[in-house]
Amino acid sequence: MIGVRGGLRAAVVVVLLGSLVGPAGSTAARAATTFKVLQVNLCNSGYAGCYEGGAAVPEAQSLIGRVRPDVLTANEICEGDVAPLRSAMGNGDYEFRQVQDERVAAAIQCTGGRGAYGVAVFSVPRYGKTASAGGWYSTQDSGSERRAWGCGRFGGFWACTTHLSAADEPVALQQCKQLMNEYIPQSHAQYGALPTVVGGDLNLEYDKSDPENAQNCVPAGYFRKGDGDVQHVIASTSFAFVRTDKYGMSHTDHAAFMVTLTAPW
Repeated sequence: MIGVRGGLRAAVVVVLLGSLVGPAGSTAARAATTFKVLQVNLCNSGYAGCYEGGAAVPEAQSLIGRVRPDVLTANEICEGDVAPLRSAMGNGDYEFRQVQDERVAAAIQCTGGRGAYGVAVFSVPRYGKTASAGGWYSTQDSGSERRAWGCGRFGGFWACTTHLSAADEPVALQQCKQLMNEYIPQSHAQYGALPTVVGGDLNLEYDKSDPENAQNCVPAGYFRKGDGDVQHVIASTSFAFVRTDKYGMSHTDHAAFMVTLTAPW
């Protein structure tokens, strides 16, 4: 089934406080830059039982307008959803990545001619995109859905998203490890290492008694915050954690999850 509810463990952002020397030589603290990452899973492919005719997209637009994130990571969306979500983010830059059908090696198409099915990450306009990275995991489960990841370098940071295997937790954990330990470092090596935040539905919970624990894919130099279920934000420690918030959504099977950080600029 396409777009079945799955786990995603989320990504995080942090702030470092600088100092400013005043005209009289005194030192005053620089104001912290608040940085918000909002993760949503909109169940909008048209195939899953949680699909409600596209109503999750305007609901997400309304939420974006209220909470005003700097970065939006969106899972289970269609190519046709990019324009309204981008508009809600102030028409900033974005990165969209298609999910493929393994059986035909082509993009899965959402129902109703709404374009390819996939994941996307958006930023507000002040953070322009200067590089892109993404693709499909070398490890996949036995189903037909070929899971994808995507990253954009926006201004002075990287923001990434993914939606991991819903059918096989060990595969989801391996995909998460590939993203954090292989694909993101490769992107840094190619385009420049910067503070990084990752948000998504990892289809992994935070459970210390479970070997498929979302924390087990978080490398040194990063921290993770989760929604108590499968959505997570993982951020490099150049960001500082402030708080998390959850917002109920009426037209999808996941609450929206936001992590507020302070940024190192």
